[in-house]
Amino acid sequence: MCGICGIVDFNEIQKQDARLEIVQRMNAAMYHRGPDDDGFFSNEKVSIAMRRLAIIDLESGQQPIYNEDKSVIVICSGEIYNYRALKEELLEKGHVFTTESDTEVIVHQYEEAGADVFRDLKGMFSICIYDLKKEKILIGRDRFGEKPLYYHKKHHILSFSSEIESLLEHQWIQRKLNLESLPYYFRTATIPEPFTLIKNVQSLAPGHYLEITKEGLLTKVYYRPEINGGRHIRSEKEAVDFIKPRLEKAVHSQMASDVPIGAFLTGGIDSSSIVALMQKNQATPIQTFNVKFEEEKFDESVIARKVAEYCGTDHHEMVIPNPTFTEQMFWELIDHIGFPFRDSTAISTYLLSREVSSHVKVALSGDGADELFGGYDIFKWYLKTLKSKNTPKGLRKLFKNSIQSVQDLPFLKDYAKLWELKRELNTSLVDKDELPVTLSEIYNIAEIEELMGGESSYALYRPFTSNPLNHQTLRHIMYYRMMHVLPVKMLVKLDRMSMAHSLEVRTPFLDLDLFEASLEIPADLLIKGGESKYILRSIMKDELPEEVFNKKKSGFYIPMHRYINKEFKALATDLLFDNNPWPNFFNRATLIRIFENGIHKKKSDAVQSVFQSSHQLWMMMQLLGWARRFKIEVE
Repeated sequence: MCGICGIVDFNEIQKQDARLEIVQRMNAAMYHRGPDDDGFFSNEKVSIAMRRLAIIDLESGQQPIYNEDKSVIVICSGEIYNYRALKEELLEKGHVFTTESDTEVIVHQYEEAGADVFRDLKGMFSICIYDLKKEKILIGRDRFGEKPLYYHKKHHILSFSSEIESLLEHQWIQRKLNLESLPYYFRTATIPEPFTLIKNVQSLAPGHYLEITKEGLLTKVYYRPEINGGRHIRSEKEAVDFIKPRLEKAVHSQMASDVPIGAFLTGGIDSSSIVALMQKNQATPIQTFNVKFEEEKFDESVIARKVAEYCGTDHHEMVIPNPTFTEQMFWELIDHIGFPFRDSTAISTYLLSREVSSHVKVALSGDGADELFGGYDIFKWYLKTLKSKNTPKGLRKLFKNSIQSVQDLPFLKDYAKLWELKRELNTSLVDKDELPVTLSEIYNIAEIEELMGGESSYALYRPFTSNPLNHQTLRHIMYYRMMHVLPVKMLVKLDRMSMAHSLEVRTPFLDLDLFEASLEIPADLLIKGGESKYILRSIMKDELPEEVFNKKKSGFYIPMHRYINKEFKALATDLLFDNNPWPNFFNRATLIRIFENGIHKKKSDAVQSVFQSSHQLWMMMQLLGWARRFKIEVE
């Protein structure tokens, strides 16, 4: 695990010394991603660098790594899980290796396959390959976006880095807000790649690579999953027999490490499955880690402890007091993520990673299981909404308007249920193509237009919500979540919060073979009888204690509104009103409404859920805090 960065200047516009100095600053800004070592290469055209967190081949795995005649140079952030199999093939073809590292395999595989090298690699990675003879650079990112890569192009000069804050060390990058991305952020708290919130800074999309030559830059796709809707599996037994060995193999391959390894354990079925299969692969107890909240309502440590005892792990609990917001934590999150981020579980992930890093350098996580096996409540909402569409549209509108007219009457106390019913009716009136976005929206379109003082087109959502099956199925929304939400939400959180403490986190559920096998499962076996992740439950039914299967999904989660305290209110007031970095940009009356709703909304309120109100405020605080911290200007 590392961080990589560099500047490519095939037209020799910049002086080499000045370019290398910038790259050194960029690399220093990522020290936390790899405190064990750093490495540089620089000539008159290219300067690249990396930070190393030593996991495999501790003695001789330094980067950059070269081929035999030093005409091909590679730096890599991440891990290649199939490197041993590739190495055997390359040795048979006569390639000479000088290390035991996975990165050296990339060099020689490139010599054999050229740009197809990315298709041959199975793992999590962002990679830069410099071919000196062809004067060409390839920069690729893994299929699901586990490892980040950002870039900026100006005057035929390309700058790239694993983190945005590192990239901003290049003084040529103007710190201007990308206005086109802002409606995306407000609507779903995610920005579809390749867009970012900084003008002219892009995120390399998963399954893509850049090809840079003297003539310019090309963006190419090397992986796009083929969704077939589960044509080949017809029964639960077939699904279990097909998926289980691939899951076991995925866990085994990702346990490869020359340093101590452990696992996150929430007590839910995702992380518990990983832990159970890890322990089966190892004679000595693996180390597992859980957050114990003092407030019983949010504490899941009892079930996690039972899983640890059942599997025989060496279990650690990190105790977190009752939810307490601190301004210091707010700024630490912004510093490490590098852009505004809504998900409040980032706080507990950050704290847990800090604890885990004092015991191990590598941890496995259960992330990705929801996307593969249909675990999110939003998937159930989707199916429920499609059923609602069978009711005549006029009748649905009448029901919605009736609720709107009576929801504030004092004798109607059960406002929460009214709000849920209204939400269901609202979403049932939305076009099917927009359901994936609508079901996860935080600000609706009218609220965004009110906030920004005009129309805010969201036409660019169309390419990201289009259905790869050309007909509506559960796979539609699962594909959207997997390819367009997971990389910019869960995986961003996992990467930044763990790397902030020099901890490598791996996700076996995102194994390529396992993912493609999961596409064969028909929708009626993903969610069956209202039970999510039905096949995963069937696979693990004899491997885990019964309590796991009855546990409600949480994952180190504390509701955002529980963090609202005196210090939270003071910071919100400062950011939105007293020292707003963009004082004339947003509609002030709307800011006041966001503040009042977020601070004072009660569970019984009907117009908007407590979740939505508190998250609208949190998102605005994150945005304005980020703008202040990173000196982002609006035009």
